Amino acid sequence: MSRFWEFKNISDTEAELLLYGNIASQKPWWDEGDTVTPKQFAEDLRALGTKSNITVRINSVGGDVFAAHAIFTQLRMNPANITVIIDGIAASSATIVAMAGDTVKMPSNALFMIHDPLLALWGYYNSADFEKFMDTLETVKESIISSYLNRTSLERDTIAQMMRDETWMTAQEALDNGFIDEIITSSEVQAAVNGHLLVVNSIHHDLSQFKNLPSALPKTSPQAGFLNTAYKGQKQQSKKEDITLKTIDELKQAYPDLVAQIENSAKEAGAKAERERIKAIEEISNTIAPELVNKAKFEQPMNAHELAFEALKNDAAKGRRYLNDAEADNADSGVDGVDGQPADTTGGDKKEEVKNVVNMLANFLNKGVN
Repeated sequence: MSRFWEFKNISDTEAELLLYGNIASQKPWWDEGDTVTPKQFAEDLRALGTKSNITVRINSVGGDVFAAHAIFTQLRMNPANITVIIDGIAASSATIVAMAGDTVKMPSNALFMIHDPLLALWGYYNSADFEKFMDTLETVKESIISSYLNRTSLERDTIAQMMRDETWMTAQEALDNGFIDEIITSSEVQAAVNGHLLVVNSIHHDLSQFKNLPSALPKTSPQAGFLNTAYKGQKQQSKKEDITLKTIDELKQAYPDLVAQIENSAKEAGAKAERERIKAIEEISNTIAPELVNKAKFEQPMNAHELAFEALKNDAAKGRRYLNDAEADNADSGVDGVDGQPADTTGGDKKEEVKNVVNMLANFLNKGVN
């Protein structure tokens, strides 16, 4: 069975419990089998034997609130003296476990955060369901407030408001509010921040589930100063960052998902436009020479309007060639120099009219092309 805790038997009188990472993140707190996780945790704790001191080391952004309450209860019931040390961060339900300590300590640049309980939902629900959810959340919140009230001297309403605001605290602020008893000045947190990913003492924490980020941390060490700088500008990071991308390869490397999305959208739009172009050409193809249609489709792609214009130019060119050929035939035959009966002026006028119309159309089309 995968466990999110680790017990270490240090000596006959000393033991250590490590809670690093999310609480009950690997599997539900209540297993589907015969063996339930709370029972297994109790057995592991009992297997340590009688100890004078148990040190609980926490580096966690929380997780299952019911798991945290069960751990809190079992630690409080244990006869050993419980010392809690926050090795970097105790947030959300991890702070409930911290309240089990007879003494709670944290380095000067560590983090402590409390907030209202959250509920993840999948599926479809009606208003009555949501009313039940709200009642459940209020009940859970009251249980969390009770664990804080037993340690701090804060009023219940004050704690409730701090949870509602999602309050991040430095070690000094946690001490001032009574959540911890001592600041460890000889120990410093090694941390790094990348977006919403916080790495504290080699443990990765995803902070994207929280609506706020701490605005300031004490600058008592290089590490603390680093955390302070990184967190202070977190909310404005997207506005302050100056990213220069000069090539498509750099854009792909920086935002691969976005580039892939753009490429897919472009392919879909291009395919749709090509289908519409071919369809429009097919609709007028019966009145146009097949060789021009084939050229427009594949050899020199053009849309239906461009094809129609090309067809008109082609017809005008054919008309000019016809007239030129007719005039050449007349000249070669000598017909123009033969005297005879008065010519049919009506037919000559029609011929001249056709010639003028063709020339005008050709000139117009040529001007349109230029």
